[in-house]
Amino acid sequence: MLEDINNDYLLWKRLKAGEVSAFNELYDQYAGMLFSFGRLYLKDRESIKDCIHDLFLDLYKYRKNLTDTNNIKNYLFLSMKRKIQSLKKKNLTILYSDNIKDTENDLKEASSSLGNEDESIERLKKEIDRLPERQQEALVLRFHSELSYMAIADIMEISVESVRTLVYRSVKTLRLKLSANNEKNPSILLFIRSYFSNKYN
Repeated sequence: MLEDINNDYLLWKRLKAGEVSAFNELYDQYAGMLFSFGRLYLKDRESIKDCIHDLFLDLYKYRKNLTDTNNIKNYLFLSMKRKIQSLKKKNLTILYSDNIKDTENDLKEASSSLGNEDESIERLKKEIDRLPERQQEALVLRFHSELSYMAIADIMEISVESVRTLVYRSVKTLRLKLSANNEKNPSILLFIRSYFSNKYN
């Protein structure tokens, strides 16, 4: 963890100093993540690519004025969300019903303890759609984007404690809805994580 912080800090310093290699390294490392993140909020792939393009152009253009950071992923995700908000000119909503991939083996494996695989996946989709919007967003940022609670708090512009509460409530609701016996079954977390890892890739 400390090594990641140091690497991010040094890479960011190189970018601010105008090193083209640092800019290219940053793009290679994060463009794919940003595209996957963008798909949480936008259907149109070209619009997502345009947001990423504009984001990196701004980074290079205004590199001398960038604030220091030792967590580049958090910085970029927050910047990407703001780009998308500016594009849509309205509040963002998480997209759950679009572009869902066929279920992979690991998701089937995780769902086996819940009974019929296809039925379990379909039930999970429906129950996620029924969650309040903010719970949906916190859930997907935590389990799909694998962001820390602090990063999610920055992106959603709420406190860390509020993020923890949103994630806890959403997981508890899904656990209770999917199976009355799952209160003591940790596989529900694996099931949710597997669902999100397949859904937006």
